Amino acid sequence: MANPRRFLRTWIISLAGLAALVGAVNLLVDPYDIVGTPRFDQITAIKPAAKNHAMLAKTYQIARAHPATVLIGSSSTHIGIDAFGPQWPAAMRPVYNYAIPGGYATSASLRTLQEAVSAGGVKNAVVFLDFQNFFVPQGYGTGLSEDELRYRILIDGTPNPNRSTQMAHDIFLSLATMGALIDSVTTIVSQDKPNLLNLAPDGSSTEADFISAARSDGMHDLFAQKNDYEAERAARLKQTMAGWNGPLPNLDIIAKIITYAHAHDVRLTLVISPRHVDALEIYWRAGLWPRVEQLKTELAAMAAGGDVTLWDFMDYSTFTTEGVPAARDRRRPTSWFWESTHYKKQLGEVMIERMFGTDAPRFGRVLTPKNVAARNVEVKAQRQSVVCDGQGERPLSALAHPIDDGCTKMGRIRTEHRPT
Repeated sequence: MANPRRFLRTWIISLAGLAALVGAVNLLVDPYDIVGTPRFDQITAIKPAAKNHAMLAKTYQIARAHPATVLIGSSSTHIGIDAFGPQWPAAMRPVYNYAIPGGYATSASLRTLQEAVSAGGVKNAVVFLDFQNFFVPQGYGTGLSEDELRYRILIDGTPNPNRSTQMAHDIFLSLATMGALIDSVTTIVSQDKPNLLNLAPDGSSTEADFISAARSDGMHDLFAQKNDYEAERAARLKQTMAGWNGPLPNLDIIAKIITYAHAHDVRLTLVISPRHVDALEIYWRAGLWPRVEQLKTELAAMAAGGDVTLWDFMDYSTFTTEGVPAARDRRRPTSWFWESTHYKKQLGEVMIERMFGTDAPRFGRVLTPKNVAARNVEVKAQRQSVVCDGQGERPLSALAHPIDDGCTKMGRIRTEHRPT
């Protein structure tokens, strides 16, 4: 080699230039919405790569959003509640959806609420609760995960000394890696695809995955697959709760949420999320319905003591008992649910209007210590009428297992369109 120094210099310059180009492309596209680069129509407006990094993306989004209202919950809230929906009152806007999909624990509600409030501007918090999470004890985490390390404060409320280091790590991985470059290119070339998954700047997600699955497999299969999972889950939770005495697990976390909201002057609304009749029947037949009623009773007492509004949407109403298309019918959609635990944005809009609007349908009820017993009786009567006596407006899809379903001998569950 005639001039090794010149070759080495050229190689280093080329390498540096390539690294700079990779960083510039990733900065412009910002595939995980970490940096907050402005979005450009037809180029970077939609962020499909953020799907698998929702917790990462949302923690950086919330720092930029400064919402007046934050939504806390799991994947059903992430998908089913639109933070930009027209039903939100002006006084509660802007709204940010800080619900986390994937593996979710009740303790995550406390941590995401703390992060949102510490970022500033939050005056209202709407915390959506999944009843299954109160049938198995959950911890608060070790504080060693990446998610915990990037929060502003630790769980005890003290400043997080590791945040700057974790942020530098996040930014490096999002700007200087080939994986990020691949996601950037995918983001650009995918902009014109219909029904593309997107994580909006307000934390809301599109329903693209469910739309694609419904077109491919049909609504019947979506319900059947989820029902199989919930049946196995219910069996595990029944074993966990066997012989359990005293308050239900994880209610101490709700107490901490109430205390934290009160200490920071945040108006708190707790919401028991709706479930389709399929899921309700699975847990009813597993013998867990008395625990559901216990949960509502204990939450009502906690909410009253903390000056909190508690909404219960877990009932046998017109919205939750819609029929599911037969296996051979792959075209007919459902109106309110994608499957037995994930509701559609249409139902989310009804819930928002019911809780915060002025002209809402009669769905759900505010629970208090004075009315919770009557509410439990009301829901049982709904089930008797709709499930046992078959008086619902639509055929039901609940599985008809050969076990005691708690119905009278007057009627049985109608199963014309049940998933199998």
